[in-house]
Amino acid sequence: MNLSIITPKGSLFNGEVNSITLPGALGPFQVLANHASVLSSLIPGKITYRVGDQSSSVSVKGGISSVANNQIVVVCSPIEKQ
Repeated sequence: MNLSIITPKGSLFNGEVNSITLPGALGPFQVLANHASVLSSLIPGKITYRVGDQSSSVSVKGGISSVANNQIVVVCSPIEKQ
């Protein structure tokens, strides 16, 4: 799956991932390959994504996410990158 994390200051991440967990407005949710299409608002929390055996996370104030055809786009306001 291809993930793009975009902020007002530019791109934080753009690349292939195995999975991503997002802080959705209705609760956290995980996206794996071939996930159904979904558009969700994001609340303050942590976005965690996995590339191979490595896990990375970004704390966000909020934003929106779009999932369709193994393409994930997240537009958010980050707090910090860990």
